[in-house]
Amino acid sequence: MIVARLLDPRSKYATACRLDPRTTAISLGAELNLGNVTENELYEAMDWLLAPQTALEKRLSQRHLTDGDLVLYDVSSIWFEGRTCPLARYGHSRDGKRHRLPLVFGLLCDQAGRPIAVEAFPGNTGDPATVASQITQLRQRFGLSRVALVGDRGMLTEARIQKDLKPADIDWISALRKPAIRKLTDQGLVSPEWFDDRHLATIECKEWYLGERLIVCRNPFFAEECQRKREDLLQATEQRLRVVTEAIQRPKRAYRGKERIQRRVDKVLDKHRMRKHFLVTIADDSLTWQRRDENIRKEAALDGIYLIRTSLPATQISDEKTV
Repeated sequence: MIVARLLDPRSKYATACRLDPRTTAISLGAELNLGNVTENELYEAMDWLLAPQTALEKRLSQRHLTDGDLVLYDVSSIWFEGRTCPLARYGHSRDGKRHRLPLVFGLLCDQAGRPIAVEAFPGNTGDPATVASQITQLRQRFGLSRVALVGDRGMLTEARIQKDLKPADIDWISALRKPAIRKLTDQGLVSPEWFDDRHLATIECKEWYLGERLIVCRNPFFAEECQRKREDLLQATEQRLRVVTEAIQRPKRAYRGKERIQRRVDKVLDKHRMRKHFLVTIADDSLTWQRRDENIRKEAALDGIYLIRTSLPATQISDEKTV
């Protein structure tokens, strides 16, 4: 199952079909002399693995984690066919399967990316809500007194840092969200002009991030992608607005009424989240709009810029390694 998962990841049923001599599509079954393989045997192997999970994770932590290490943590989801799983509940589906019940799972890895522990959560669990149980694992199960948790900005949020990490004396490496970056820019603490000749800078903000190190980075390739995507969305929004205008101006069954037009325009502006970039004027029988060039320019100035935040001092890990 491990080899099949590495070489050709599929469902248990599909893997069983490809291992069975009668329906084989790969040589793995013959190479390992497996004979007839059923999907139930593969499910039973997963059940067998579940029993020693706690002991296995403990051994993995002893082998790969020591005090002071970085621990990488991330959350993903899968969707479930059927109605019998107690953890499968309607929630955010990363796969776009809105009509399937998802499951959420969190994975802890060492700083080299080796998996240490995995935990399943109900499908309606938000990413930040899974952090507390990981702290419990690191402290109580694995016996680590000093550790730094590395996670994305959607999970290691400001609220989670204040509520869970700081009280537990857990260090962290994460990132700031766009509104926080814009706030620092408005205060003059971050300047896009810095990156004319470099792609990394360190700043301090004792007012909001006391005792933290903020590392400002710029990815020029991501900046180009942001610019391209914004222009595509602006043009798509304008095209939809032109459709509304044509409906207002057509000679028969014209689309009229200020409130009625407003509702349709709201849907257009919210479709691609472009409301902030357009100035719209609506009357009972007309619609005009123009781009807010100043807003677009301000947003474009931050393209490709992101801020890494960490409680770890530079003497313990450099800016480059932190990023």
